[in-house]
Order: sequence, then C-alpha cells, then structure tokens
Amino acid sequence: MKNVVPILLILLSVQCFGQRKKVSPAAAKVDYLIPLNAEKWEFQEGKVTFETYKGAKAMKIEKRSGQVVLKDLHFKNGTIEFDIDPSESEFAESIYFHRKDAREQEIVYLRMSRVNNGLANQGIQYCPYFDGINMWDMYPDYQAPAILKPGEWNHLKLIISGKRLQVFLNNATKPVLDIPRLEGSAAEGSIAFEGASYIANVRVKPDEVEGLSPLALPDITDHDGLYLRKWAISAPFELPVGSELAFQNQPKPQLFTDSIAAERVGFVNLTRKHGGSKTRRAIWLKTKITAKEAAKVALQLGFSDEVWVFLNNQIIFADKNLFQQNMKRYPDGRISIQNATVDLNLNAGENDLLIGVSNDFYGWGIIARLKQGDGIIGTDHISGIVSLAKEIASIDLEPYIGTYSSVQAWYKLIFAKSETGLSVEPTGQKPAELQVTGKHSFSYPAEGATFEFSLADKKVILRQGTESREFLRE
Repeated sequence: MKNVVPILLILLSVQCFGQRKKVSPAAAKVDYLIPLNAEKWEFQEGKVTFETYKGAKAMKIEKRSGQVVLKDLHFKNGTIEFDIDPSESEFAESIYFHRKDAREQEIVYLRMSRVNNGLANQGIQYCPYFDGINMWDMYPDYQAPAILKPGEWNHLKLIISGKRLQVFLNNATKPVLDIPRLEGSAAEGSIAFEGASYIANVRVKPDEVEGLSPLALPDITDHDGLYLRKWAISAPFELPVGSELAFQNQPKPQLFTDSIAAERVGFVNLTRKHGGSKTRRAIWLKTKITAKEAAKVALQLGFSDEVWVFLNNQIIFADKNLFQQNMKRYPDGRISIQNATVDLNLNAGENDLLIGVSNDFYGWGIIARLKQGDGIIGTDHISGIVSLAKEIASIDLEPYIGTYSSVQAWYKLIFAKSETGLSVEPTGQKPAELQVTGKHSFSYPAEGATFEFSLADKKVILRQGTESREFLRE
C-alpha cells in the first residue's frame, strides 16, 4: 500500500498533461499569401496579367498602368512584404498604403534612375499625398540609397506600426528607410502597386509589427526656440504667371483671420491646409518679432516655390525655388532651411515679418528659423494680428463716411465706401484705398499716411511723417 499514492499521483499527472494538450493544440500556421489573380485585384484592363515568371506566380504590371489595388483588405498596422523584379526603364516602382483614395495615401517608391548608387539618396523614398499632391519635395530627409540585385527578385518588407515605418530591402537586418513619423492624413486604408514590374509572393500580416513601437520618434527641433512656428495667414489667391508680390500689393490687415502652426522640423505645411495649386496661387503669412533694441539678425528660410519677404512694410528679399524650371535651391529644389538666408534689420520693439509664398508645382510651405536669438525677447505673437483682422472684418464703415475740412489745409478729405473698404479722396486727387490698422484707425502705406478718427468729436487726424493735421466733419 505504500506505493499506491505515488503511482496514483504519477497517473494523474500524465492524465492532466494529456488533457492540457487536447485543450490547447498547436496553433495552425497562418498563410498570409495574397493570391495573384484577376479576382483579387482592381486594375485597368490590359495593363495587368498573371503568369509564372522566374519560378514564381507573378503579377505583371505594364507601363502607365495606374494603381493596381488589392481588393477587400483594409490595412492599418502590420507587415507588407513582396518580391519585385523592376523595369530599369521605369521612373518609379511604388507601393501605396493607408490609401483612402488616389488623393489621400502614403507611398514608398524606388526611383529607378537613382538605385544602385550608394551616393544617391533618392534611391528609395517615402512621402504622403495630400489632395493628390505627392509631397516628395517637402520631405527631403525621408529618402536613402537603395542597392538592388539586377535581373533578380528583390525582396521588400514594410513594417507599419502607428506613427512609425521601417522598410527592409533584400532581407537586410538594418532598415533601408526608418521613418520617425508617418505624415499621412489617414491611418488606415487599402494597398496598391504601380510601375512596370513583376510582383510575386505578396504577403500582408495585419498587426504583426515585430516589436516596432507605434509612437513617433521625438522631433529633435522641438527644443529649438529659434524656429518661427506660429503664423497668421490669409486665404490663398490667384497670382497670374508673370506677376509678382510687391510693396504696392501688400495685404490688408483684415485678411489675416486664420492661423497655422508649424509641424515637425518647423515645417509650415500649406499643402495639408490648402491643397496643391493647379494654377499659380499665393498666400500671405505674418508674425511678429520683438527685439529689446535695434539688431541685425539672420533668418534661415526654406520655401517652395517662390517667396517674398517684407519687414515692417519694406520688401527685403525675393527668391524662387523652381524645380521644373532649373531654378533649384539646395538641396535639389526641395524645401530646407538651407534654401536661403535673409538679414533682418530689426527695430527696438515689435517688428512685423510678412512672407508671401506662391505655388504651382507639387507641395508648398516655408520653414523659418532665426540664426541667433541675442536681443530677441519675443516671437510667435500672432493673437493680436488675428483678433485685429476679425475686428476689422466686422467693422461698420458708415460712421466714417463724409467730407472733412481743416483750417490747417486748403484741401478737403472725402471718405467713402469702396469695393474693398474705405477710400479717401483729397480735393483734386483720385480716391485712394485705405487699410484698416485698428479701431478707428486707417492707413495709406504708399504715402506713409494714417487717419485716426474720433467719432465723438466728429474729427479725423491726418498723420504723415512728423506732421499732423486735424480735420472736422462738415
């Protein structure tokens, strides 16, 4: 009897072990392979065929195919991998993900004219699309060299996890692209290919991210207080080819009813806010810089495509960064604070910095950074600009209309409503359009004249330079 209990325990242990195996059998291996057949893909007729190529079932994509979209799969996070034998004559071999449609999506692509050159950073690139605009010129850091195996299958693997993306080429242990933050507007969507090539062994593994954190990496410029990150902005407007922004057509204060904040690395992303431009458009951006005393400060300025800079109502700089017209600024026509440097001769106190930007080619925006901060006591103060614009937009001009005369002047001032606001017509002269500069205050910048109304006293004071004259309403 002494041996019964130990034997019984052994038997029970074996029995329990067998029961556990029955309850939790080994998980069956999941097959993530996407079928390469016409039923699984959406494409233009005659642009895609399915065949055996170099020992693999393959999808052959012709030139000018448009996007070849994977049906019935909504992708957010996970792994996308495939083999590709690209056409050397193709411009780019592309894979799209988080695709809402052809206008809102993200892309990784091989730029075939630059692959296999270890010094060509444009070999493989990532960028988002906004409003159908490929933002390649706005993200110059999201690219790298790419070395392919000519005439062979090349393996690409994309790992997407939250805000992060890593791309691996030909089973390397180190990613060829490591994107610190995905910039697209959509966080999920369909998958598509584009570009003359053979595609094989397509696998999509939802939620398998191989330990990649979903959090964006820190922006190393976040601590840098020299970037100008907040701007009051106007609405975009048409700027016909051949015309320029100048002293005479500076914007009126009432146009700045909106604002925009810089994104990562100080980038003021106008494409995300206003889309691209089929024709030449422009926009105004305005901010204030406060200096303790008069000082000369260098401004590092990135811009696309054309820029005009005004300081305290005077134009101080104009330049063009036109990729398609071979008027490219370093680096290769893309936006960067290395595009230009502008000297700012600041006055003591508040200084108005006004920048006009135009666009008719891919993305647009600016990056602005002061090169030094000695003597600067304030930046990014735009609330006063926006609140003044809103106040002006709702102003009633009726109380200012009338004829005013002065014992100090032989001429009279006739104030009247115009198509754009208030105008003044001195005796014997043509009417001049005025800008609203504050409550009961208007200006005519071309002559350096300001008009300050006192409605209770039915008078206006004309100030020009050091002189001032008082006019009473008749």
